[in-house]
Amino acid sequence: MTVITSHNLTKQYGDKKALDQLTLTINENKIIGIIGRNGAGKTTLLKTCAGYIKPTSGELHVWGQQPFDNLQVLSNVIFIDEEVTYDETLKLKDILALGKIYYARWDEAFAKKLLHYFDLNVKQKYDKLSRGMKTQFNIIMGLSSRSPLTIFDEPTLGLDAAFRKEFYHILLNDYMKHPRTMMISSHMLHEMENLLEEIVLIHDGKLVMHDPIDVFQNYGVMLNGKNDQLLPFVENRQVLHQQPLGLSSIVGIKNDLTEEDLHYLNEHHIDISPMHSEDVCVYLTANGKVGGFDGYQ
Repeated sequence: MTVITSHNLTKQYGDKKALDQLTLTINENKIIGIIGRNGAGKTTLLKTCAGYIKPTSGELHVWGQQPFDNLQVLSNVIFIDEEVTYDETLKLKDILALGKIYYARWDEAFAKKLLHYFDLNVKQKYDKLSRGMKTQFNIIMGLSSRSPLTIFDEPTLGLDAAFRKEFYHILLNDYMKHPRTMMISSHMLHEMENLLEEIVLIHDGKLVMHDPIDVFQNYGVMLNGKNDQLLPFVENRQVLHQQPLGLSSIVGIKNDLTEEDLHYLNEHHIDISPMHSEDVCVYLTANGKVGGFDGYQ
């Protein structure tokens, strides 16, 4: 079943297009990473899908309906980011009680287990929590809602590595027991890569790639060798990254190597290694700057 479809989706703020004719299809029961640089349009895309923002033009449907100001859609979506706020008078137990009202699949027992696990006191007021504790509580709300469309925008900002690892572990286990569509934006693709089934890579509001994770994992390779042997080899290829090292270079290219190519690399002692999917995303959104900063030369 298709959950989200967009066609030429555009959101403009003055002269700036946060989303620029973005066409996308998201199917149900997948964990999808929304990846891009700062200002790429990730948050705008997620908030638009969540029904928080009205598009400037184009089409967006969630379960076949326009999500903006649509109660039927909003009741089946939860959006969690660092800007989530609650009434300063509310205690955690009061906010949990609201969960039962707003979310049909709310799992109170699961929420309480997570609160206990992370040592959060239900009698404490939300506004008295530290930033990290607020983030933990927001994550608990997002997971416990069991919303058919669960959206996390940079959910682990401000959290230490140990909690981030716990979060990914809990999220994956809960997803396996209760499948739903999850969209997660993050700057730490290397940390959550094993969670993801698909990646949506956007840049300057445009869709760059939307493919299964294994496509990104196998997209590129890194080559390291002498310039006189390596540079002619990559001359007519898609070069993603290039780093001069005196008489040698490290060059990242799209992985379309043939058996003949592999034989050449081996014969000329050119080292070949995988390109990490996070690096693929960085290089594909580098605006053509494949060589890196060289302002000191």
